[in-house]
Amino acid sequence: MARRGSSRAELGYGVFLSYSGERDRRWLPRLRHVIEKQSRPWYKPPRIRAFLDATGVSIGPELWGKIEAGLARSDWLVVLASPEAKSSLWVDREIEWWLERKSVHTILLVVTAGQLVWDERRGDWDPELSTALPPRLAGKFEQQPVWKSVDLRPSGDAEFTPDVDGVAFGIASVVRGLSEDELRSEGLRDTRRNLRTARIVAAVLGCLLLVASTLSVVAVLSRAEATRQRDQAVVQQLITQSSLIAGKDPFAARLKALAAWRIDSSPETRFAVLDSAVNPAAGLLPHSVPVDSLAFSPDGRTVASGGSDGVVRLWKTGTQRKTGRPLLGHHQGITSVVFAPDGKTLASSGFDGTVRLWDVADRTQIGASFNAAAGTVHSVAYGADGRTLVTADEGNGGTVRVWDLATHRQIGKPLNDLGQFLAMTSDGGRAAFGTGQGGVQLWDIASRAPIGKTLRGAGSVVTSLSFSPDGRTFAAADIDGSLQLWDAATRTPLGAPVASPSAGIRSIAFGPDSARLAAAYEDGSVRLWDLLRRGQVGGPLIGHTSTARAVAFSPDGSVLASSSEDTTARLWDIRTQRQAGAPINTGEQQATVLSPNGRTLAVVGSKAVVRLWNVATRHQTGGPLGSGVDSLNAGAAFSPDSTVLAVGSEGLRLWDVAARRPVGEPLLDKSDVGALAFSPDGRTLVSGGPDSVRVWDLAAEPPTGTALGVRTVAVAFSPDGRTLATVTEDDAVAFWDTTTHRRIGETPAAGHAAQIAAVAWSPDGTTLATASRDDTVRLWDAATRDQIGDPLRGHRGGVTAVVFSPDGNTLATGGNDYTVRLWDVATERQIGDLLEGHRAGVAGVAFDPGGETLTSWSQDGTARLWDVRATVDPVRSLCGWAGGAFTADRWREDVPPGPASRPLCPK
Repeated sequence: MARRGSSRAELGYGVFLSYSGERDRRWLPRLRHVIEKQSRPWYKPPRIRAFLDATGVSIGPELWGKIEAGLARSDWLVVLASPEAKSSLWVDREIEWWLERKSVHTILLVVTAGQLVWDERRGDWDPELSTALPPRLAGKFEQQPVWKSVDLRPSGDAEFTPDVDGVAFGIASVVRGLSEDELRSEGLRDTRRNLRTARIVAAVLGCLLLVASTLSVVAVLSRAEATRQRDQAVVQQLITQSSLIAGKDPFAARLKALAAWRIDSSPETRFAVLDSAVNPAAGLLPHSVPVDSLAFSPDGRTVASGGSDGVVRLWKTGTQRKTGRPLLGHHQGITSVVFAPDGKTLASSGFDGTVRLWDVADRTQIGASFNAAAGTVHSVAYGADGRTLVTADEGNGGTVRVWDLATHRQIGKPLNDLGQFLAMTSDGGRAAFGTGQGGVQLWDIASRAPIGKTLRGAGSVVTSLSFSPDGRTFAAADIDGSLQLWDAATRTPLGAPVASPSAGIRSIAFGPDSARLAAAYEDGSVRLWDLLRRGQVGGPLIGHTSTARAVAFSPDGSVLASSSEDTTARLWDIRTQRQAGAPINTGEQQATVLSPNGRTLAVVGSKAVVRLWNVATRHQTGGPLGSGVDSLNAGAAFSPDSTVLAVGSEGLRLWDVAARRPVGEPLLDKSDVGALAFSPDGRTLVSGGPDSVRVWDLAAEPPTGTALGVRTVAVAFSPDGRTLATVTEDDAVAFWDTTTHRRIGETPAAGHAAQIAAVAWSPDGTTLATASRDDTVRLWDAATRDQIGDPLRGHRGGVTAVVFSPDGNTLATGGNDYTVRLWDVATERQIGDLLEGHRAGVAGVAFDPGGETLTSWSQDGTARLWDVRATVDPVRSLCGWAGGAFTADRWREDVPPGPASRPLCPK
């Protein structure tokens, strides 16, 4: 064995299948498969292996040798008896080999065709009738053997379906020495054992799969949590950066807030967007030298700035980035810049005594400079004919010159000895100069003659002057800081001077509507003035750290540019949270209410007279309504459809707004009614006063009232009309079921520390807001009556009015400190600056149906409208303001790495 090397162990066969004919060849592989695949433990080999020459003999030249080897390794010979097998030489040879070397008692017969007939008399097979018997087996059996017959029934044209399982069990029972029943029982036991094993394996695999899945889920969740924490860290960083740089780089501050919102749309990030959207600072234009002059292009997309270094720089209004090359040519500081009406050219003047014309597209100087050699040129303007330039310089005691744009030559003789230059109209048609005695002299450039006599105001020396765009008015600011308006046609003062809180006005400029004026101050502040009401619009615009030198409005009046000695120019968005238009001078107000459609303001004045005002036109509509009876307490309320007005003043009466006549008889004759509210369906009216609260059924004929037996100063229906809120005498809110008229709860007594002046429901009915004279506003859960969060603090002298915006996201309040404030309901934080303008306590506030305009009315006899559109959709507001400048490149520049880039604005 050592010499022959390793040898391969030969595996034995349980049976050798001997057959002949194509018919048997088709189904024997199935028989072999069933014999070998009988039930057994899954980890053991087959109990019986079957040799079949179609599969057990490999291709080769010595076929019989391989068959002989198969016979030698087999324990039983299974002869498939058939007429084909009877005549087959191969079957005969296999039987011969078996009989010579093994016993006939290990031969099994399976009849697949023909028949076998045993002759008892002869003790052998009947040679005539046994048509399937191979001749070699005649006379070999001592007694009749047991054989199997296969029922080969036709199925279709050529297919057979033998009882393979029956034949297989029959063969296996003989080979293994077991009965078929025992064999089937064993198979059943093995099958059960295999099933148990399979279940155990399946359970183990299931547990392993569960563990693997759990670990995978944990890994996924861990990655998701890590990503969330990373994104949250980036969000907090963006919010912090947005707040810190809001005054230095408003564009980047707004972009960072918007990026934080895109990464995580939470109340905190929404407030960051909202806070940046209402911030008036719209951009910072950094220079390295003081900035003396500013001008907007006619389309408002470009700002030109002139610095003390003699350089003119152009900036994109939207992105606050420099555009193109600077305009170089002046040798000293720039005093004035102005765009041509078509925006294609720009003119600049300087301390070097020259005026230069520039091609805006090419950034090149057009021709030679306009040079009068007369010292500083203070101002330049394009002539009304579009062919000339008008300049004002300090030569010869103050001179105005007209230049031909084509030849760059002076036209005619200059106007000399005009005095100190103050202002010029945008078309160069008129100019104003200050005289040595502190007066102002106007000049008509075309006629080269003074316009009337010298004007002398009530104040001191004029330091700045500006003509309105429509040419009808001009404003003069004196050294003390007061502003005086003049009628340009009659040259008479328009009212008394307007006193400014600060002295030292350096520059003034009219807005494009001629109704607003911007003023730049020596303390660095910039203020807006409403010329119709002669009052300041909001608080000062704070940002410059040194003297503000110049101001300019964009063509649409939405942006104000200011420049300063602090080497910066700033852009201010003056629409945000600013008063819209002139106030409505309503006169005395005992009660005021805005109609639900936002179109009509009803004011109850003295002697219960009601006047209606059109909010859009700011004019009174129709004559007054009322009885002319004095009243100490009054209330008013519109029906939900704005068609009926309820007025409580020495009684309670309903008015048809369109027809301007009473509806039916008075509900009350003499009782004071200071609180009124219609139900959402308009079928019920609640009146409250110092005597009692009554619920009126307006659907009844005549209307009937039910007294609740309490007193109140404010009432409000829930949006679904099922609950009524009234203010109690102990500074709480009581809730009533409007169906049963029963009290169903109240807010805790430990709430407000002073009388509640107003209540308001959120649009979804889940929250109630209360305004109190203890200077706080509190939010209450309508279901639990518990207070939500901390009180909203800020007002001084008591809060008198409160209302939710139509979307429920914003709360507006008014107080005795003359201010209106906006609050973000989700974060309970104040939005932007105070809305200032009233000169007495604010009595009420109301939103229009879209939530974009807030109306406030005051004891000063005015109602004011405020632009609050940024609070409705701050994301849309910022994207509209940016005008497409929030690009993917800016995301990569301003957002820390980590979060995937997202579109900042919708397409």
